[in-house]
Amino acid sequence: ALDETWENLKKVVGKREIELKDEHKKQIHNDELRQRFAREANAFHQWLTDTRVKVMEETGSLEQQLESVKKITFEVKSWRAKLKSIENIAHEMGMHVILDNRYTEHSTVGLHQQWDQLEQLCQRMQQNLEQQIMAKETSGVSETQLRDLSLMFRHHDKERTGKLNHADFKKCLRSLGYDLPMFE
Repeated sequence: ALDETWENLKKVVGKREIELKDEHKKQIHNDELRQRFAREANAFHQWLTDTRVKVMEETGSLEQQLESVKKITFEVKSWRAKLKSIENIAHEMGMHVILDNRYTEHSTVGLHQQWDQLEQLCQRMQQNLEQQIMAKETSGVSETQLRDLSLMFRHHDKERTGKLNHADFKKCLRSLGYDLPMFE
């Protein structure tokens, strides 16, 4: 009876060792997935940040800025495939029930929202520049005046959103020499 118990115990220990080796391989694979997602997500986030700055700090004539923003818009649309690749990695992580990632703070939802915001910013900038070009051509406002307005706008748009709140808009106009009455 003792020999039989000993043999059963060796079988259980052997089976447990195999299970532990399999779990170890699974954990290594899961960690590799986390690292791959983090590399892709971190690089994508850096590209989003750099591109937003590039859009907001574009210089040159209105026509040059418009051409540049059109190119950036095309580039933003082409990076949608990269975002899809990141989403596929996240889906694979979900299939393996990987819910945490110590290698990055980014999520596919956050990256997708930031990509959407960047695409919308590019579209707004393109429309804004087209309107400025039309205004320049029809209103007699010089390109220098429009450039000054654009420069002041960018100066007061500290968060690089492409928008000014009421107080910042007021400061922007005052810095251009327009003094608004108090009742606004």
